[in-house]
Amino acid sequence: MFESIQFTFFLIGCIASLALFILVVQRYVRPTQKYYPRPVITNFESKMFARLNQSFPEYHILAQVAFSALITHHNMKVRAKFNRKVTDFVILDKKLQVIAIIELDDPTHIGKEQEDAERDAMLLQAGYQVYRYTNIPSPQSLRRDILNHS
Repeated sequence: MFESIQFTFFLIGCIASLALFILVVQRYVRPTQKYYPRPVITNFESKMFARLNQSFPEYHILAQVAFSALITHHNMKVRAKFNRKVTDFVILDKKLQVIAIIELDDPTHIGKEQEDAERDAMLLQAGYQVYRYTNIPSPQSLRRDILNHS
């Protein structure tokens, strides 16, 4: 009887030790994921955001809008072409209708003209007006460009 109790305690000890070992190994082999914040927009984009707000106080300016919030398609393969893309800015009127989509092209866009054209074509086909700028235009230029076409 005493041996049976000893064996039971030995077995419980082994199981507890094994469980502890597994927890320790999981912690070091597969450490918990650490997430870090990052800016929503770049410094260059933040200047454009301020300029858009200055130029269009009567409208809503959205930054970093997913294409999937703007366009859709019945075919999943086609959706896969845009489901991870993001546009820099969207201008909405008071009824929350899209007035324009703004893309700000910094030097990282050099050599990506074909990719940018394909992105624009998707949005244009959906009926949106897309404006691309390589620098931050004056408020007058922005208003002239966008309000004359909407």
